[in-house]
Amino acid sequence: MPTEDTLSTLFRALSHPHRRVVLYYLGEHETTSLDALAACVTGWSESGPGADAGATPVDYEHVRIRLHHTHLPMLAESGFVTYDAESGEVRLGDLPPFAESVVSTAVATDAGDGELDVDALVASSEN
Repeated sequence: MPTEDTLSTLFRALSHPHRRVVLYYLGEHETTSLDALAACVTGWSESGPGADAGATPVDYEHVRIRLHHTHLPMLAESGFVTYDAESGEVRLGDLPPFAESVVSTAVATDAGDGELDVDALVASSEN
């Protein structure tokens, strides 16, 4: 049974879509770079589930800065990822078993009826 603190930390981590995308991507790749995550989050924002086709394009550099200064440090502090700011390497941390289930439910909900292809999101941001 998860503690209230652990559950609250997980829900806080999942409360922002950029942090959810980071955890979805790392769930498939375990280790990646800040740049790859910024591309994935940018692709999610521009063409992922629920994206507004008429919206202003998302600025990759702005996403990268927010990941570096806000989202990755918050996820690292919670223990859900490890982040080496110098090298830009990001690695999936030890998620408690219940957290894996919650993240799986979140990705299914975010993806809607389709399956989430995080690699396609990275590719879509590079076009």
